[in-house]
Parts: sequence; C-alpha cells; structure tokens
Amino acid sequence: MKWVMKEPSRGDMIRVESGSIYHFGIYVSDDEVIQFGLAPSQRVTLCDSDVEVLSSDIYAFLAGGFLEVCEFDRRERKKHRSPDEVVSYARSKLGTRGYNIIYNNCEHFANECISGEHICHQADDVREMFRNMPIVDVYLAKLPKGEIKEPLSCKLRQKELEGISNISVKREKYYVWKLLEYGLERSLGIKIKDLNITKTDHGRYVTDKIDFSLSHSKDALAVAISRASVGVDIEQIDSKAREGVSKRIMTASEYEVFESLPSEEKQDYFFKLWTAKEAIFKASKNGSFIPELIDTADGGYKSFVKTIGEKNYSLSVATATPEKIRFFENIEL
Repeated sequence: MKWVMKEPSRGDMIRVESGSIYHFGIYVSDDEVIQFGLAPSQRVTLCDSDVEVLSSDIYAFLAGGFLEVCEFDRRERKKHRSPDEVVSYARSKLGTRGYNIIYNNCEHFANECISGEHICHQADDVREMFRNMPIVDVYLAKLPKGEIKEPLSCKLRQKELEGISNISVKREKYYVWKLLEYGLERSLGIKIKDLNITKTDHGRYVTDKIDFSLSHSKDALAVAISRASVGVDIEQIDSKAREGVSKRIMTASEYEVFESLPSEEKQDYFFKLWTAKEAIFKASKNGSFIPELIDTADGGYKSFVKTIGEKNYSLSVATATPEKIRFFENIEL
C-alpha cells in the first residue's frame, strides 16, 4: 500500500497529518467522512471515554491539512470489502466508543472498516509521541465495596497483600493498585505486567520507565503517574488540627503562620501542610519521613480539596511541573 494526494472515491481510506501522527477516516463524500473522533488537535478538552465514531464533512476532517488517499496493491485488495460494504460497516459503528490512542484509535477503526483487521501501522509512532508528552496524571476513586475477587498480576504486591491481616488495609492497598493499573494504561498505554517493578529497602515500589505514587485514606484512593519524580498524598479532612500535632510536623515559620490564622482556617492549613509534606517526601525517595524538616516554602507541590463520595479530602501532588497536573476523577474500579 502507498499514500498519494488525489481525489478520493467512496469507500477509500484517507488520512491527514495531525502534529507528529496521522488522523484516519473512511471517505463517503465531501459531506460525509466517518472517523473515530476528530483529529486529536480538535478535541484537546475531550476525555478518551467521550470520543466516538462520528461523521463530519471533509473540511472538518482535514482541519486545514492535506488529504492523502490509500492505494492498496492487487494482493491487498483481494482481501478487502467492497466500497459499499466499507461504507455500510463504517456507518454501523457510528456512536461507538472505547477509544484508546494506543490500542483502539482512528487507524484501527479505518483498517477494520476496509479489511476487518484491527491494526495500526503507526502504532510505534503513536507510542513514542505519547511517551514524550509531559504528563502528571492524578487518578481519584472511591474505595469499592465488597471482597477482593482476584489476585494482582504483580507478584511483589500480591505477596505484600497476603501478609496483611487487617481486611480494611488489605482492600485499600489492593484497590489503589488496581487504580494504578488503570491509570498506567490510560495515560501511557502501558500494562503493569510489562513493567519491571521492584521494591526499595524502604518499601517503595519503583520502576525504571516511569514514576508513580500511591495514597489512600478512608474511602478515597489516589494515584499519581509521571515520567519525572512525583508524589501524592490524600487525607480526609475529618478532625480539628491539634496544637501538639501541628507543632511536631511544622517548621518554625509554618507554625507561626498556623498560629496567626483564624480558628476556622487552621484545620485546612494543617491538612494542606500534612499532605504536602507527605507528597514531597514520596517524590524525593528519601528514606525517613521527618515532617518538621520538610519546608513547604520551597514549593514543588500543589494542593487541592477534593470531594470523594460525601467527604472532603486534602490532596497534594509533588512535582516539578505543577502546571501539567491533570485529574481523572470518579474512576469506577
């Protein structure tokens, strides 16, 4: 097969360059091009779960780019559907969702319409583009109810779970790992079984390809994923900050600020500092957590208040690029 710039015909597979990759579709007419979502540059605010097979005119498909038409050789054409069958199949998929930039994208869709084969020839280019995108993705979920149903694929984590007798703690650790599995595949197209995950002497899970951080509190789960050092911590805001505790975790300047605050603001300040220090510690990969020695005035983190279920939680993410943080909330596990 080869790609040429020419007038398309009904049932042709067409493409247009979109940044460093190509966007694909099935041509029916200038008024109807069926594709799995518009080109990525035209749906930057759309979550993958909302991308669906749709129809647009040729101008919306191209978005100012140059049209290329796929020409198949004789051997390839023998295996392909007829133009009418291609169009009929493409139309039957309108409204279908399940988009994944690595495993189920617009090229997969176009090839499936043409030949019935779910393939993507630019898969390596897509993976490389996706890996090089700067990300700090944070996933939030409510702890599911019910018993643990199946073992984890990571034997190291599964062995840890088997050594935990407290059922509540075991469930939290199990489901925050399941949230990590979900996040890795959605953000990076990586399956956790393909990572070489090890455990440090301090009990932290690490891998050479990316960095991740886990946290859980009561019914809330949080996972942060990045290509650079990252730390996350979440705590339920459910009690007043006590002076004794506050003094033990704060630097002198932080405690001075704490003391100057109105009483109604002290609780939020306390939990913001606590989660920030935990997140900074996790991102640093240092051995011992000594909160009073971690100065939040140095920055390198961002804090938020999130509602999960009916409870409010303080959440902090430690990263060198806080402006890159993206949230994926209400994930169902």
